[in-house]
Amino acid sequence: MEFQRIDKNTVQCRMTEEEMNEYGFEIEDFFSPNQEKSREFLEQIVERAEEEIGYEIEGGLVSMQLMRMPDNSISIIFSDRGSDGIQNMIRQIQNLADMIDESSAEDIVNKLENSAASENMEEFQKKNSIDENDEALKRHLKEIEKKKKDKQKKEASGNKLYQFSSLHNLEQFAESISFEKNIPSKLYKDVINSRFYLLVKKGKLKFNEYQELCRRLVEYADTPVNQPYAEQYCKEHYECIIEKNALKILKEY
Repeated sequence: MEFQRIDKNTVQCRMTEEEMNEYGFEIEDFFSPNQEKSREFLEQIVERAEEEIGYEIEGGLVSMQLMRMPDNSISIIFSDRGSDGIQNMIRQIQNLADMIDESSAEDIVNKLENSAASENMEEFQKKNSIDENDEALKRHLKEIEKKKKDKQKKEASGNKLYQFSSLHNLEQFAESISFEKNIPSKLYKDVINSRFYLLVKKGKLKFNEYQELCRRLVEYADTPVNQPYAEQYCKEHYECIIEKNALKILKEY
């Protein structure tokens, strides 16, 4: 099974019929009146794409195209930008004539054409797409959203570095804080440029307490330092003048 990203929203999956059968799925299942099996199959493919190439669903609809390639592999192209239209769907199914028996393909095309003639196009596309109201897909989208929030929270809870041009503002900040819990912190000095760098860590602070601490630090510091490996750079190039509990020591001073 191979995945190739076509653009941000679209991915192509190529697999053999044997690989498809390993998922307990056959071509005919795409045209079954009960779409649950095809939805489950597509969800597995989307999850596999997420693992292998980092594909994530962002839109409300997932559309799918299926075709046989010259080497007899099967190409599944799926996109979360919504359906490309009924005529395109009909053409895709007509392309499957050599994958299923000819009479079955003709029946499927006729049903789609009749449905398109009698129903609103938007409603028809919704019925033939995996939309956000599908419970299984909703669960998958919630899992993706949870992962994003967990990642953001982890980043927000990470160590933070702030630059001060003098000790005056830093001393004022240290004097103003009133957290009872210890705040892990170190103070570095750039001797050449006469700048100070305060490193703070979350430690035993609650997430909201740490966020409040960082928000107030921004008000006193010249600038937060967001460059990658900034903490390691401080260790290697600057003088550490307070190794532990820098804020507590400055406050007492």
